[in-house]
Amino acid sequence: MPGKQKNAQRIIGILGGMGPEATSYLFQKIIEKTPARFDQDHLRVIIDCNPKIPSRQAAIVGEGESPVPAMLTSGRTLVQAGV
Repeated sequence: MPGKQKNAQRIIGILGGMGPEATSYLFQKIIEKTPARFDQDHLRVIIDCNPKIPSRQAAIVGEGESPVPAMLTSGRTLVQAGV
């Protein structure tokens, strides 16, 4: 991305909330798998946990609204946060 330093710390962005427990599980796995001796050694993670995103399953079978607009909004939120 223009303007970013080559050695800048990368940030993980998680588009979550479409199953808040799954979001929590993913974050826990990231923590567990990160080789860190100190808190400061962990990866920076930004999570947009939005359980109000319409059901993907309902949309797939034609029984609900598309979750795509809400997912795009959450994605933009992550980008604005620096992901």
